[in-house]
Amino acid sequence: MKRRIFYFISLIIFLLLFGMFFSFKTSRKMEISFSVRKGEPTDVVIDRLAKEHVIKEPFMSKIYARFNNLKVKAGNYLLNGTYSDEDILQILSRGQVHYVKFVIPEGYDLFDVADVLDSRFPNCNKEQFLKLAFNSTFVHSLDINSTSLEGFLFPDTYLIDREATCSEIVSGMISNFNRKVGPLFKTYNPPALVKKALGTISVKKLITVASIVEKETSLESERPVIAGVIYKRLVRKMPLQCDPTVIYAYRLKGIFKKRLNGKDIEKIKSPFNTYLVRGLPPTPICNPGMKSIKAAMYPVNTPFLYFFAVNGKHIFSKTYKEHLRKMRKYYNRHVK
Repeated sequence: MKRRIFYFISLIIFLLLFGMFFSFKTSRKMEISFSVRKGEPTDVVIDRLAKEHVIKEPFMSKIYARFNNLKVKAGNYLLNGTYSDEDILQILSRGQVHYVKFVIPEGYDLFDVADVLDSRFPNCNKEQFLKLAFNSTFVHSLDINSTSLEGFLFPDTYLIDREATCSEIVSGMISNFNRKVGPLFKTYNPPALVKKALGTISVKKLITVASIVEKETSLESERPVIAGVIYKRLVRKMPLQCDPTVIYAYRLKGIFKKRLNGKDIEKIKSPFNTYLVRGLPPTPICNPGMKSIKAAMYPVNTPFLYFFAVNGKHIFSKTYKEHLRKMRKYYNRHVK
């Protein structure tokens, strides 16, 4: 009986702690300002902010602060967005008093990022960001061997000082890329297929492949296969013929297209038009997530050379003849 009671009490405690931890990590919308006085102890600040309904889980917040040795900094704080208790403690420990939280989803390109930043930062509007993002001199100053920042702004949740300039925002995002993606390449031993397809291996080339994979599929199981198709076509000197690269070519000209037709492909003369130009495009075409990056690094050595999309999934083929036959079957129309 005593053992049952003990297990029951332990379960209740576990569920309570789990609930508090979940609440501690959950973001909620708020627009609030508050001050932290100089010399005010961390626990006292947490208790006060809990009473003011800024922090929801003071107990978990104190444990988190002690475990991470976080000390709050004095200042006048303004929160406008969605924040968890964890976010708030990070803000307090860094002393960034006017903090903006924003999210860059996987697959966003520089134009999408510019839209996210626009109006949130008084010192970095859309036009300023894009001018900087495509400034090759600035890009090279960040040790990025490319003509733009495309591909190197890692998709993530960011907390950045509202008064930050475009260069400061970008520097923070590049640091995040280097911290999270950089270690993948330090001990990277490329598979034979990747070596054969790319020749000289570089981070830019791998991120470019990853960006195409990111735009081609959202299914985790398909990513390494599509990466494999890309590499196999490169090895055979076949044009990649990827619609997302052509869509990006139009994007660079200020034209947004969701889908392409035959005339769209023929009309645009661009190194990003992988129907007309063999090899990889000059830069990545979006900012890929970790799953697509890993797929580009470790592709499936697939026998497939062709694929097309049907209801969110892809149908793969080994030969062009097989590819056409499957397209006729699924689209129920004549395909040349």
